[in-house]
Amino acid sequence: MRVRTALIAAAMLVALASPAAGATVHTVTVSGQVAAPAAYTGAQLASLPQVTEGGVTGVDLEALVERSAPKVPAGHNTQLRVVLTVTASHHRAVRFALGELAPDFGNHPAVLTDHRQLVVPGDRGRSRDLDDVTSVQVAVSDAAAVSTAPGSVRVTGPHRTVTVSAALLARLPRRTVTVAFQSGTGSQTHTESGPELSLVLLAAGVLPTADTAVVAVGSDGYGAAVTIAEERVGGRPLLLSTVEDGTPLAQPRLVTDGDVKGGRYVSGVVLLQA
Repeated sequence: MRVRTALIAAAMLVALASPAAGATVHTVTVSGQVAAPAAYTGAQLASLPQVTEGGVTGVDLEALVERSAPKVPAGHNTQLRVVLTVTASHHRAVRFALGELAPDFGNHPAVLTDHRQLVVPGDRGRSRDLDDVTSVQVAVSDAAAVSTAPGSVRVTGPHRTVTVSAALLARLPRRTVTVAFQSGTGSQTHTESGPELSLVLLAAGVLPTADTAVVAVGSDGYGAAVTIAEERVGGRPLLLSTVEDGTPLAQPRLVTDGDVKGGRYVSGVVLLQA
């Protein structure tokens, strides 16, 4: 009798530990412009290297995407052209520039727990946190440099392309910040002055939302992505500087205040792709 009871108990434990026949196994997929698409169950997420940020433990989102090897073009810092769309159940989604999350650049991490919860501990508020994450879609911008009049910027939006002239940029409300970051020549500190990126988009007829992703491209073809949420939620100003250290710039410069390294401080901006 005792043997039979023990066998029944063991069978019940196995049944509880195993998914029922036909039960849905929830996963998080990583797909899009990647060399190695993947899908992870909660248990598989828990088996990956874990980080703890702001009291939250899970998989670093940037590291998870890097495991799937985004298909970036050859060149310098081209991983900064990557934009992620993280989608949860009921189709709620948020977007990130990979450079914001990367410890060598924006150093503003997001954490995906084994319960498929996305948390951005450094944000002001929880508008980019998600429950029941289902997918991470990876996109890589191929935007190239364009020719513009001196001091002007071409803005390519979802519906039209507009050139914002140097004169119009000069008339927009200005913001001045002092930024410090690391570069190949060591630490740099600059005073930057110019309109906020969201105002430049508005001037071009693009209504910026927190999830608007923008790729800034310099006259040399170097590009880097940001999202408006970095300022609105992350608390980090995004400027299109026209004056640096008191000297007018020949072409504007994207300023990503708060980045630890200057890869997303794009000089000579001629194109904003939104």
